[in-house]
Order: sequence, then C-alpha cells, then structure tokens
Amino acid sequence: MPCPERHVIILGSTGSIGTQTIDIIERLNQRGYAFSVVGLAAGKNVERLAEQIKRYHPYAVCIGKETEGEILRQRFPKVRVFTGEKGLRELARLDEVDLIVNALVGAIGLPPTLDGLSLGRTVALANKESLVVGGELVTKFLSEYGGAILPIDSEHNAIFQCLRAGRLSEVRRVILTASGGPFLRVHKEELDRVRPEEALCHPNWAMGSRVTIDSATMVNKGFEVIEAHFLFHLPYERISIIIHPDSVIHSFVEYHDGSLLAELASPDMRIPIQYALTYPKRVETGLPRLDLEKISRMEFETLDHEHFPAFATVLKAAKQGGTSPAVINAADEVLVERFLEGGIPFTGIASGLQTILSRWESAEANLKEISSDAGNQDEVILSTLLAADRWARKAARYLSF
Repeated sequence: MPCPERHVIILGSTGSIGTQTIDIIERLNQRGYAFSVVGLAAGKNVERLAEQIKRYHPYAVCIGKETEGEILRQRFPKVRVFTGEKGLRELARLDEVDLIVNALVGAIGLPPTLDGLSLGRTVALANKESLVVGGELVTKFLSEYGGAILPIDSEHNAIFQCLRAGRLSEVRRVILTASGGPFLRVHKEELDRVRPEEALCHPNWAMGSRVTIDSATMVNKGFEVIEAHFLFHLPYERISIIIHPDSVIHSFVEYHDGSLLAELASPDMRIPIQYALTYPKRVETGLPRLDLEKISRMEFETLDHEHFPAFATVLKAAKQGGTSPAVINAADEVLVERFLEGGIPFTGIASGLQTILSRWESAEANLKEISSDAGNQDEVILSTLLAADRWARKAARYLSF
C-alpha cells in the first residue's frame, strides 16, 4: 500500500540538521514514502538554498535578507520568496502543510514554532530555543490548539522512545547523557588557552559550530534540561545528567519499579531525525548500525560542576523561569561568537553568562523595549521574551573581560 504524501517545511534547510533531514527524506522516498518538500528556509546561504530549490522544487522559501530574497525571485520567478523573521512566520503558516521541521538556531526559531502549533500542526523540533526561551508559551499552545512536538535532539528523542514503555506517572526520573565534549580530560587551569579550532573538534558528533561549543562548555546540556522539563512535564529535580563519553547511550528513563530503560544507537543524528519523520513507525534507515561486539565497555561519571561552571548558571536561569532562560540563551549565542572570533577566552563564555544573568536580575524590572502594539496576550509575552533576548545580546556584545 503506497504511503500518503506528506508536505514538509524545513526551517534551517542549509544547516547541519536541515541537510541531514533532506538526506533522510531522500532515503525514505526511495523506500516508498512520499515526502514532498514544499517550503525551505535559510539564514544567509543563498547559493545552497538555490541548489535545494532546483532539486526539490518547493513552492515557497525564506532567506534572511531582502537583497538575497530579490536574487532568488529573479532566479526562481515561480517560487514565493519570503524574507527575514516575518518571512519565517509566513512560511510556517502556509496552507496544506503536514510537518514543520524546525532546525533553526537561536530564538528566531520560537515564533514559527508557535505559528505552526497555533494551526494544530506537528513540529519536529531541533530548535532548542523554542523551549529554552518560550517553553511556557509552547506548552500553552500545545494545550490550546492540539498540535504536537516530536523531538529531534538525540537525548530527547531517546527519552521520547523510552517513555513508550510506561506511563509518565510511573517515571521516577529521566537521565540525559553528555559526552563531556572535547575538554573533558583537559585540566581546568588550561581551558583559558584552548583555541576555537580545538573546541570545534567534538569527539563523537558532527554538529553546527554553536552547538559544538555549547557541548564543550556544557551549556547545551543545561538547555537540554530545560527542554526535557517542558517536553515531558517533569520538575527539574527529576531530570539528571551523567557523563557518558562514548555517546552510545543517548538517554535513560528510570521507572519507579527500578527498571532503567535506555536507547542505544550510533552517534548519527539522522537516526532520531528519521524517527521523528516516520513516527510512530520504525523503518530501515540504511545507516551504519551500532556493533555491540566492538564495544568492550561503556563508561559513566558524575558531572564536575567546577569543570563546567556554565551548566550551573543555565540551571539557575531555568529555575528562575520567566525571561531568564531567554537572556542566558541570547548571551550565550553572542559569547560563543566572540570566542570563535578570538575576542574572548573559552572560559569567558561561562564567566560572561554568570555576569549577564546577575545584571539581568536587576535590569528586568526596567525593561522598556516591549512592543506596545502587540495584538494579544500571547504576542505580548512573545514580545517580552524577544526584548529580553535583544537586551542580552547587546549586554554580551559589549561585556568587558
């Protein structure tokens, strides 16, 4: 029996997750699926987006700047071309869309997630900022409009799979695994001197530059705790972290009866991407499989908070709630950029986050950038979060070390 056609939008189509999603769609279509890519969005890689337009024939796309949008309009006159943040939202609201894959990086991914959910759509989510920045809004939209989120992050996808074995009320805790990144065995006194190219060499995963640096600082794991909190409706006290350098086990779910369920797979993001695309079915991937006979041992260790001080700062912001996670996310994005540009030391990311969060605790009451013409309460909340994001970016850009 042929599979019904599914219309897909890929936000962030030229990035790591976006290109791997396209690879999986091609593989699935060769196996009888009928995924049709009807919308694509990229930040600034206009040439790669143009190549994708030629190959997949979407009827609408979005690019970051209007000048790049005009280039695409001239080259593809039959394609609707949107631009900027407004364009992302218009793309997410296109008619006859079955699935939105949100692989954007940054808070810019939150509004289109909300737009998709407001129409009752399914969002395959790799944009962690949607939940880090706007977790409460996302939860509200899920409740009110009946959409769904399928997590793509390997850790949350693993938990999502393990939760199929029991009820949420039967869960004692979830345990997110962390590789420890490239500096797990580097003495903390030496971290001031590590170079960007060293930080970008993740031992197991092929990811975008920001996520790779966030893995090295363990900021990414803090964000994943926030994601798990909102995705699985668990208090922070029931979400744990364990260092697992092998990256074979992607996460655990511990049930009240003492059963500990884990999801194991090769460290290949295409596996959780495919699970999100074909859920609830499991089908052949054609990807390399995990060879248990070649795994002589699997190691686990406790997270060293002194070695990874940024993790505690992110968790503090998470527990404060409100706009604090939005601030820590925006500040981190800028501080990572400054590190990659050679402007601050690696350890400046963690110290900068602590400083910015401390300043925000005093500045929040004086925030005056909130849009006064937002149409409804949800838009007011979104405007507040995005204003906090702007404040943090500016503060982090000019923070002195």
